[in-house]
Amino acid sequence: MPVTEFKKAGVFIGILYFGEYIDNPHIIFTQRSTKLSSHSGEVSYPGGKWEDGDTDLLDTALRESNEEINLNRSDVVPLGNLPYLISRHKIEVHPYVGLITKEQQLKGNFEIEEIFTVPVSFLIDKKNANMHDKIKGNIGLKIPSWDYNNQRIWGLTAMITADLVNICFDGKIETNLTQIREQYDSYPRG
Repeated sequence: MPVTEFKKAGVFIGILYFGEYIDNPHIIFTQRSTKLSSHSGEVSYPGGKWEDGDTDLLDTALRESNEEINLNRSDVVPLGNLPYLISRHKIEVHPYVGLITKEQQLKGNFEIEEIFTVPVSFLIDKKNANMHDKIKGNIGLKIPSWDYNNQRIWGLTAMITADLVNICFDGKIETNLTQIREQYDSYPRG
């Protein structure tokens, strides 16, 4: 699928896979600072907009993960990418998945209020996904959210998480992301 003319961003879905996490992998999420003007207090994956000097959007996602949560990118085994999504602010967001193979000294910068992990087993269990019907433009959205330890994974982050669960872990979280992506064909191309 060709990409749009919208600004590009890369986010990193880090799967903890070492020690105790080999039998029970966890995914890293962040809660953005409540002091930020954009996406204040929202749960997200580490990442951000592409900058000059980034070799590609995976490089963007890993650079931002290092800046935001002190992730040591040399401990990351990149696994691949998921289909991109367009944010409500018309940013083309490209998710990248990787294994984190060593313990990290994760610490949030000024953008991050909290860093937390969620077991993959929790996300793939359908009973934990709260389904929502919303309208975006002329499309009825069917999207999940998850509540875990007083954090709500929702919005674009939940749509990316649904892709992760369904594509990488053969989950059965019902969405209509394919229908949403079909409308991308009408967006201007870069």
